[in-house]
Amino acid sequence: MRTLLLPLLLCSLVPISPLASQPSGATGAAPALADPPPDKTVFATEQPSSGFWREYWFERDIEHGNPRVGSRFRVNDRFAAFQKSFKDRKEVFANGMMLIQTVTDVTTVRTAELYLEIWGGHAGTANKRVAVNGHSTYDLPDDGTAAHWCAHQYPSLPLRITDLLRGYNAFQFSCDRGSSFWGHYIVEEACLRLELPSGHAELAGAGRADFAARVEARQVGEAIELSLAGAEVAAADIAAVEFYGCYEGFDECGAGGGREWHGFTRQREVRGHLGTISEAPFRLKWDTSMLPAQGDVAVRAVVRFKTAPEYVYRPPVVAGLEIAARPGVTVGVFGLKELPPRFWSRANKPKSAVIPLPMDPARIERAELHTTAWAGGAGEVKEYFKLNGRHFPVAEGHDHRTQYTIFPVEPALLRAGDNTVEVLSDTPEHGIEILKPGPALVVRYRTP
Repeated sequence: MRTLLLPLLLCSLVPISPLASQPSGATGAAPALADPPPDKTVFATEQPSSGFWREYWFERDIEHGNPRVGSRFRVNDRFAAFQKSFKDRKEVFANGMMLIQTVTDVTTVRTAELYLEIWGGHAGTANKRVAVNGHSTYDLPDDGTAAHWCAHQYPSLPLRITDLLRGYNAFQFSCDRGSSFWGHYIVEEACLRLELPSGHAELAGAGRADFAARVEARQVGEAIELSLAGAEVAAADIAAVEFYGCYEGFDECGAGGGREWHGFTRQREVRGHLGTISEAPFRLKWDTSMLPAQGDVAVRAVVRFKTAPEYVYRPPVVAGLEIAARPGVTVGVFGLKELPPRFWSRANKPKSAVIPLPMDPARIERAELHTTAWAGGAGEVKEYFKLNGRHFPVAEGHDHRTQYTIFPVEPALLRAGDNTVEVLSDTPEHGIEILKPGPALVVRYRTP
């Protein structure tokens, strides 16, 4: 299934404004939605939400106005095409322009957002941005690439509705060289999403005008049971329900850490979320036993349909949940003491970092190694990633895609104090990147 995702839930920390008239990071003038243009067009911004969004994915083929240049959608700085060492490479022929066609009347939508899957690019690349239809320019969030960290991100950028049109919408991506040898990044996927108000004509035409559902959450021991309620009538047409959580835990998608929505996509397939259920009664047990005790936890869902896959339904968020403290037991997320710049290896030159642990391993009940990596291949090296000398296969293959892995770790392997992680490759170029924020140990241990 290739139409998966929820931009609000995924780990972009860009807020989704109810009006989307002044999106963060946008530059350039645009009329406020409260001031319609001279033809007295009435915008749907103030109408109640239906909970439905219509998704328009970027399609890389000439039929959709997007000639393929290489296997990936690449963005380059302005000098790459003039530099002798790069100008004949096919990647440099890419102009950073994509078209996404819509048929929805944009004056009838409440809000709009652009969701992106991005590999951070060459270390040092700066000022990544996108212009919409030649109107506003939106800055992409700072993911750490400019500071020479290996990074990835999945932002949901709120857009001015007045930047959009019904037809082919042009998105021009660009960047600056910064301190890199070649300013460059990859947009793996892109999706324009339009929020529809209640009573929208498209929903009636798709047979979705009366659909409604809600998420119910119930705490049972160290688990939270989630279910989708109120959608029994349409259960036969529901293709899948995706559940997402907002909490403090390992930052698998490089969004900055702290309390955040978890989950991201890899070629539109969701990773790192709470789970997807494809059969009624659409219930999920969320095991929280390896999460720190915390309040202010939230959950929500995305409902997808078999007969109308271009529409997704987002029930209201359920907030105010708690992961209660466990008597005599603590769960902690322990990251790197310092994230190395360019955390990759090439030409048999290893690179390492340290995860400090404050407890005696004898007190550890369970431990997990969480890592997000970019898999470009380790060459002939078999044990390319090690924790305290033991190999963990965190970046298998060489498909140049992001991988998020969780491996159980025997407490006997760990040490009080410094625990060393090391990456090694014999490729002439960096074949494996350890992405921001770097590996972390999630440890459940006994406390006095």
